[in-house]
Amino acid sequence: MRKITIINGLLILSSATAAAGVAVGPLPTPEFADTEVSTNFVFSVGEGQNRSLVFTVELQATPSNNVEVAIGVDADEDSNLSLDESELCVGYDCGTWFARSALNDAVTTTDVEDSGVFRRTYRVRARRVNPLWNLVKVTRRGSDAATENVLVESAEQGFRVRLL
Repeated sequence: MRKITIINGLLILSSATAAAGVAVGPLPTPEFADTEVSTNFVFSVGEGQNRSLVFTVELQATPSNNVEVAIGVDADEDSNLSLDESELCVGYDCGTWFARSALNDAVTTTDVEDSGVFRRTYRVRARRVNPLWNLVKVTRRGSDAATENVLVESAEQGFRVRLL
């Protein structure tokens, strides 16, 4: 009986810190000369006040590549996150990692080498997460193959013990 109680306690503890996420592999070849290709997907931040977001972007960087991940509220419900609906955008653009916040009207950048395989993780603290965010847009631009991989996760922060 004691083993069952311990196992149940561990299962409850692991579910409190579990993360729900969506992975996006390389986008298809662009159809138009502007080389832009994107995809949108529905995303729920989740309930609770302790939900943080983690964006991981990995790509083969070149001087012409751009890969960005935007999140926001699809206000017009057209299943396409427009620039006006995007509240937060992170990614890589021609040798610079960036994070843009529409709420703070701010952009932060970090210059890196403009070629090679790079991976960057952005964490948005729970107090900066809008629980209404419901759509994520991944966009790639540039003439060179980026072989991008993007992971967006919602994770509950903190520690909770529940006694049975």
